[in-house]
Amino acid sequence: MDRFKQPMVQEDTEPQSNRRVQGRITLINEEGWGFISSKEIPFRRIFFHWSFLEQDTLKFEEIEEGMMVEFKPLDIPEKGWRAIKIKILEDGK
Repeated sequence: MDRFKQPMVQEDTEPQSNRRVQGRITLINEEGWGFISSKEIPFRRIFFHWSFLEQDTLKFEEIEEGMMVEFKPLDIPEKGWRAIKIKILEDGK
């Protein structure tokens, strides 16, 4: 099974909002996922999966801890916060 083929979460058909927030990558796992922290969603680790990187951003292998990102946050009941539509900001760090 190729773990990089299927996204781990599905985007809502009824989006919670179109709000985009900024954050910093705090953890990257070689299996294709990681965590983001954001001052706009305090005291939370926001999960992300490589499949939610926008097409015009870096490849997953090029992403590093500490990089700044912009994303759409989703609060998934019983799962917690997820980041989708993730874009690496130009200045990176």
